[in-house]
Amino acid sequence: MTPSATLVLDRDSIRRSLTQFSSFWRERIDGWRAESVTGTERSHAQQYWSDLLKCFGVIPERIDLFERDAGRATTGGAGYIDLFWSGVVIGEAKSLGRDLDAAFAQALDYLAGGSIADHEFPKYVLVSDFEHLRIDRLGEDAWTVEVRIEDIADHVDQLMFLAGRETITKQDEVDASIAASRLMADMYNAMLGEDADAGISDDAAQNPEDEDIAVQRTSMWMTRLLFLLYGDDAGLWEEDLFYRFVLYDTTTDNLGAQLTALFHVLNTPIGQRRRVPQSMVRFPYVNGSVFHDTLVPEYFDEGFREALLAACRFHWTRISPAVFGAMFQLVKSKEARRVDGEHYTSETNILKVLEPLVLDQLREQADRLIANKSTSQKALRQFRDDLATMQFVDPACGCGNFLVVAYRELRRVETRIIVELRRRERLTTASFDVSLDQKLSIDQFHGFEVNWWPAKIAETAMFLVDHQANRELAAAVGDAPNRLPIKITAHIRHANALQLAWDTVLPRPAGPTYVFGNPPFLGDHTRTKEQLSDLRAAWGGKKKLGRLDYVTGWHAKTLHLLASRPGEFAYVTTNSITQGDQVPRLFEPIYSEGWRIKFGHRTFAWDSEAPGKAVVHCVIVGFTRDRAARQSLWDYETPNANPIKLKLKTGINAYLVDGASVLVDTRSRPLSPGVPALAKGSMPTDDGNLVVTEEQVESVRADPILTKYLRPYIGTTQMLYGKKRWCLWLASLDPADLNRSAELRRRIAAVKKFRSDSKAETTRDYRHDHLFRQFGFVSDSTFIALPEVSSVNRRYLPVGFLDPDCIISNKIYGAEDDGGVLFAIASSTMFITWMKTVGGRMKSDLSLSSTITWNNFPIPDLDEQTRTAVIKAGLGIRAAREKYPERTLAEHYNVTAMDPSLVGAHDALDRVIDKAFGATRRIAGLEQRQEVLFAHYAAAIS
Repeated sequence: MTPSATLVLDRDSIRRSLTQFSSFWRERIDGWRAESVTGTERSHAQQYWSDLLKCFGVIPERIDLFERDAGRATTGGAGYIDLFWSGVVIGEAKSLGRDLDAAFAQALDYLAGGSIADHEFPKYVLVSDFEHLRIDRLGEDAWTVEVRIEDIADHVDQLMFLAGRETITKQDEVDASIAASRLMADMYNAMLGEDADAGISDDAAQNPEDEDIAVQRTSMWMTRLLFLLYGDDAGLWEEDLFYRFVLYDTTTDNLGAQLTALFHVLNTPIGQRRRVPQSMVRFPYVNGSVFHDTLVPEYFDEGFREALLAACRFHWTRISPAVFGAMFQLVKSKEARRVDGEHYTSETNILKVLEPLVLDQLREQADRLIANKSTSQKALRQFRDDLATMQFVDPACGCGNFLVVAYRELRRVETRIIVELRRRERLTTASFDVSLDQKLSIDQFHGFEVNWWPAKIAETAMFLVDHQANRELAAAVGDAPNRLPIKITAHIRHANALQLAWDTVLPRPAGPTYVFGNPPFLGDHTRTKEQLSDLRAAWGGKKKLGRLDYVTGWHAKTLHLLASRPGEFAYVTTNSITQGDQVPRLFEPIYSEGWRIKFGHRTFAWDSEAPGKAVVHCVIVGFTRDRAARQSLWDYETPNANPIKLKLKTGINAYLVDGASVLVDTRSRPLSPGVPALAKGSMPTDDGNLVVTEEQVESVRADPILTKYLRPYIGTTQMLYGKKRWCLWLASLDPADLNRSAELRRRIAAVKKFRSDSKAETTRDYRHDHLFRQFGFVSDSTFIALPEVSSVNRRYLPVGFLDPDCIISNKIYGAEDDGGVLFAIASSTMFITWMKTVGGRMKSDLSLSSTITWNNFPIPDLDEQTRTAVIKAGLGIRAAREKYPERTLAEHYNVTAMDPSLVGAHDALDRVIDKAFGATRRIAGLEQRQEVLFAHYAAAIS
């Protein structure tokens, strides 16, 4: 076993030690009183604190434990703190009978004196007059307990922080992560330079040789220092052994050489070491890949040594394992180093994937086994053994955050079973060999990562969380496996996941395989040609599927992997996979292989690991082939709100709606017979030469030839906000007019030149230089217009009326409207609900599609009476809008300032439309409308 300064003791052992401690000191205190001894503070304080710490397995010979010099805030002078454990506790002992409030105030005075850095601030204060001990927890969840010496064993739980088993809150972890990132940034800056920068996330170097040499070397050094810093606090060796080594056995001149020598010692089996200095002899043999490669010696300055010492004084075990890797990856970026660590993917978001996929069901099963008194020991062992047969894969693992959290939580489930087995078998610590009972291993965890640095970090992070899990097991049962030297590791493969044969590189386990993660967010227009090639290859070369978001390549590879082995999978993706025409493309192949949705999180804000990147609106969808699995669905009032679990009636469909399981695919004509068709407007592809702006219109009107062809040209901005724009509509161009207008000739020549330079062959070959490149809807009578894109915040789609001389752009849909039925349908809440549910998005805004949204709108066939009522209700909306003719459509439909009469007119229309869908009254809720819509759609296509 590796020697340690902190022995692993169970609660009963600590309690017995505290009883002996109280008995010894009670007797000594009584003797002082009998002999009228004074001045006990100076002569007995160190022994008192030392005896107390030994009860919790802490060897008191750690550095700076006693008599830490520090400034005082009230006097400006200096003094000595009796007991100081960086990041843990400050202690002051006073003579028998002295005021403990004054001692507490003195401790706070030292903390406020300016000589104790933020990252060294303790969480607890201990003050004592030997006969009484006062325990104060600092911070938001502060509390105070004062006990007499003879009762101290009854307060073991309040003192368990001395054994490293304090309850660390989420806020503690956040604060610690931010402090740690600052310390790492200080070291990185001191080693490489304040202005040093390296790509991270999507821009990171994919191979070490592509990285800047200095950045590569610094990255490797930082990985090793993380291991040493964490090991100092986590019991991998004597507490603060590395800290003492840096403080006492290095100088600025020899720090680099000493660290290089230490790395060599850590990579050498103890039996093979020769002439190891006394300062290094107590370090264990680590093995693994952490210290394997020989690094070029570095020469450090005083700034780096001071930054390293500051990091040594930090309590690294307080960091959430979810940010191990991200913290180290991001110190490589100048921008990341300046945002105080507030850029980490939250553990809460990671658990949104892992808990409903696998953790919840395993926790529930463990709960049932433990709660049931008739559960046999064989059943408990079988559950524990089953955990060891499972495989866990993150095929876009980055720094391993998902794998780290998954392993930690699964180990906690296993530990509960081990504790229960031990209780039922009534084994004592002395006869209990936990290495025989602890079966779950990081060997079961696999990750793929295209960038070299995150892949390297993920390996280290998995070993550290394994050791953290062993510490928790030791705290529960008094023993844990010893992982040094490292013999098993997580399998982190540095490779392009979409080019790997997953079923070849992933061994086939005896149990199920769980696949999860957060693959890259790239849309159809943002990926590279190489990424498009990878995506199409993943989907078997199917061109139609190649238009999917890049993230779906991971779905394709997962389907292939799990086709011949049991398992489930879930990914965080952009919300576009549950919108528009992506839905049938993606979900049809998933459904066809027998998968169904197990759980889903509707659109929410996923905070990216990369600083400076916009928060992405994401969804999570998990899949299972178990038809009996319970489905779960969470909704969000706003993207940044907390999730709300919904009660399901029908089940989750591909749009993350509680409704019929249908896929709304493109349709060339309207599904419902009473709905007329929509058509897009025209697109010029002209470099602005056939379009006339407000600044140009007067000069165009002054040309008697050009003015004949001038027509209003209406896009979304013009239709919604009343802006002005025109175009030269030359469909009926008189060839003789070319000779009459030099400006006309110039504009057409410019169009020809622009198109001839186009990368698109169809544009280069288009022969009609005077015409719009794409002709769309044109009408010789008044028509209605629908914007292709509209704010998601609007309650209704703003539908307009345009004069026949208007030309609409390709961002507007137009249609002839027989009597006004189309206007009314498009203006209804039922239609915008359908649009929000199955339509696409332009960023977060609604995007109308004729083939997906409009043509599939499942409005029932309207009888003459209903049709008349619908048209009449539509006229009511027009009348309400005409009360304020000066208002634009955007102003009419301003979500916070709609005129009450217009709202009332829409309510009246909704009552008619909702009745047509079979409702007895106006439908109030979004979910009810979605249920009705999908039920009608399923019936219509059946």
